[in-house]
Amino acid sequence: MKKGALIGHGMTAEVFEWGKDRVLKLFFGKYDDERVLYEAKIASLVHDAGVPSPEVFEIIDLSGRKGIIFQRIFGRSLSIKIQEEPWKLEYYTQMLAKLQFTIHQYTSDGLPSQKDRLSLIIGKSAKILGEKEKIIVDYLESLPDGDSICHGDLHFNNVMVSDDKLIAVDWNSSYRGNPLGDVARTCLMISSPKIQMTSLNFMTNLTEYTKWLSQWSYLNEYMALSKVKYDNIDDWILPIAAGKLKDKVNGDQKRLMDIIDERIELLHGN
Repeated sequence: MKKGALIGHGMTAEVFEWGKDRVLKLFFGKYDDERVLYEAKIASLVHDAGVPSPEVFEIIDLSGRKGIIFQRIFGRSLSIKIQEEPWKLEYYTQMLAKLQFTIHQYTSDGLPSQKDRLSLIIGKSAKILGEKEKIIVDYLESLPDGDSICHGDLHFNNVMVSDDKLIAVDWNSSYRGNPLGDVARTCLMISSPKIQMTSLNFMTNLTEYTKWLSQWSYLNEYMALSKVKYDNIDDWILPIAAGKLKDKVNGDQKRLMDIIDERIELLHGN
């Protein structure tokens, strides 16, 4: 079968049509076999556990590039839906929380552990963190464990709206652990100064307000469903912010370091 039209692209791969109901995620040449095999394995584990996610079919080699054949999810990303219907911003952020809560009801022993993964990721920013790295990793170890499947990178662009159902895609960052760490990361992404709120550019003076509204609509919905307290989610902000440094998002590093410094100062104050 030949690849069809290009329907999407990201930092790691391009996505092409593959027949009527499948897609080919074709990785750029710099990504080796191990990286592709890992993503296919993780995505399979998540789907087999029952999570609403694309089915994985096979790995192929095409013109020297590795690719994964996935089930095609027909629909539009949550970010595009918000651009099309900005008056539904609160509704869509609540839907995001409901999807994430649903994901957290599943588990899979084959996924990497949350604390192992976060410790590894935090270590990749050791040069920036310096002596703070050990403080953060030690603090991470003190947080409660869990066995929920966590997406690890859930945001508006990684959720498809298909027939009024939400389906999460791009599972290569997923792990098994405490779901509140997953929630904390989504909060940091929603509140990032780099979040794409182009749907609201006709109200640019309210951009910060819309981020605040998005974050609290999302948080309040998740807390209502899970019966957890805000403080329990907030406990995860320090290690999640440190782990997010490795993303190297332009304009976000200072914000993250300010969060990290503030949280470490509070720890010492206690």
